Amino acid sequence: MALETPLDSILDAGSKVRILRLFSLRTDDFLASGREIARATALSPPAAHSALKELLDQSLLVREIIGRQHVYRLNPAHRVVREMLRPLFLKERGLKQDVRVFLLRELGASGLMGSVMSLILYGSLASGKTHEASDCDVAVVALDASSKFALDRFFTQILAARFHAEFGFHLDPYIKTAPEFRRKLGKNEPPVSTLMANYETLHGKDPMDLM
Repeated sequence: MALETPLDSILDAGSKVRILRLFSLRTDDFLASGREIARATALSPPAAHSALKELLDQSLLVREIIGRQHVYRLNPAHRVVREMLRPLFLKERGLKQDVRVFLLRELGASGLMGSVMSLILYGSLASGKTHEASDCDVAVVALDASSKFALDRFFTQILAARFHAEFGFHLDPYIKTAPEFRRKLGKNEPPVSTLMANYETLHGKDPMDLM
């Protein structure tokens, strides 16, 4: 592991990243066996064993023997763990909050916040089941038809590009007036029916309060 560029050899394999994420988001005294680690990270036992060996060699993990079982824990004293990996994975977990702050900041600067009855995050990001092709699905409930027109233009012509530049994935807005949203909600029609299965209200009224 090069002293000045340690992340090159630490984050060079997805299996190692999964294991480091698992430990970095736990407390310092979190212990797990190789089998438990494989199960928690959805890795095969051989893949987990190989990654664990590398992480041990890099002193990022510590192995202990309890009875007849080998268990692993993070090495919180290591500079890379303390100052790089833990902050990195904690920031990664805070993506939804970063998205919320960005959207509210941009809407506030645009002068359109007063036109928004509800801003709702839904889809894979809300459920925590994103993949490489995931978008950021947001529903925007507008006060009236003129608000809807202004919001649609702002989201599609201005905000989408800014969002992609900030986060590296696409913003997919679904913009309806309050009566339109209520009608969809009352009839349980998509995409509102899908939205209601898993969502987070980022601003304004909860969708159920729109009825």
